[in-house]
Amino acid sequence: MGEIEQEIKSYALKKTGILAVGIASVEDINRYAPVGYRPDDQLPGAKSVIVLGGHHPTKASWGAHPKVMVEIGPTADGPLGHAFGLSYFLERSYDTQAVVTIANTSLGGSLQGGTVPWQSMKLHAEMAGLGQRSMMGGVILNPKHGFLALGSCITTLELKLDGPLKKRVCPQNACIKLYEKTGETPCIQACPFKCLSGKLQDGRIKEMGYLRYKCGSISLRDREHSILIHRAVKKALDGNEFDMKQILYGEEFISAENRLAYGQLRYIANCWECVKSCPVVKKGIKK
Repeated sequence: MGEIEQEIKSYALKKTGILAVGIASVEDINRYAPVGYRPDDQLPGAKSVIVLGGHHPTKASWGAHPKVMVEIGPTADGPLGHAFGLSYFLERSYDTQAVVTIANTSLGGSLQGGTVPWQSMKLHAEMAGLGQRSMMGGVILNPKHGFLALGSCITTLELKLDGPLKKRVCPQNACIKLYEKTGETPCIQACPFKCLSGKLQDGRIKEMGYLRYKCGSISLRDREHSILIHRAVKKALDGNEFDMKQILYGEEFISAENRLAYGQLRYIANCWECVKSCPVVKKGIKK
């Protein structure tokens, strides 16, 4: 690792409190990402992507009522915010250009429009050596920390890459044994609505299936945003002018608006039972 790479990683780990840092080359990412969804589509001239992994939910969150995890999710805003800080650090310290990766459909989708994110954070993490895709809908697993929320920034600075991990992370030996016995891994068994499926072959993932929309709709089923807004508007129209203002400018309606506009709270849309069952995640939680 060169001096600049060490400085960048030290800054990220010490100043931001994230758990892991990795560097990927834009060239490597472009081998898999289609045109329009590449780092240099977002930042022309981009050479490197610095990926941040962290933070965990607290240990108590994993053992709390399932709806706690549905509400707070993976604290993904942490790495995203730190990626903003890192981009400023890069421009200030190395006379380069840097921009935070946009990987959220609520920010407008791809450069061509639609609801596909501009970038794949999973691909960034894989190419930076922060983890590998798992049977849990392709969730990235880190061998040391288990589950990681992800953030990254794209820069024109050419850095020495870390590259993908070579050692298998998923499935673990215990998962392979269970699959050989039952035809299912722990995460597939843990899903209460069978949103996950897959096949293993020679200790590797051969097929992986994730019914994303089924998973999301079930996780959101008890307080769907449309129900919240409908209820708030009905209350407002049934009341007098003062009551209407109280409701429309009140906490419930604002919460519903945020969920629509920014994908906050229940737009996380996972029950987390599969993640909780994963032996790699369990090991990371104990650290």
